[in-house]
Amino acid sequence: MKPGARFGASVSAHGCRLADARVTLRQPVADPFTVFNRPTALVRYFPRLAKGQQDQPAVNELTVSITDDLKLVDLWRGEGQLSFPRVPGEELHALGPIKVGAGFRYGLSYSITDLEIVKDFST
Repeated sequence: MKPGARFGASVSAHGCRLADARVTLRQPVADPFTVFNRPTALVRYFPRLAKGQQDQPAVNELTVSITDDLKLVDLWRGEGQLSFPRVPGEELHALGPIKVGAGFRYGLSYSITDLEIVKDFST
């Protein structure tokens, strides 16, 4: 990795590109924890599959991950690009960014050892 190096990724389904991401590296980040200092929030949603019960999910929670053994290596910052093109029959473009800030390239590992349930929407 060096200044000016470029990385990209895309997501596709059924032969249609749904998302594109690109970053052009500019500089290494000396202290990775200046970037990764926020909790990881996620929605856990598991619908019931039984007929007549699909509108009553078995799990529908907003959670925060409790992690251990966080490792970050080779963290670089640069210019980022992110796009979600319109694709017939898909809705992902509605989640497209309003503004894109910095882009990053890094290696990451951690273990999720617990979850804090912020809100249980199933009750």
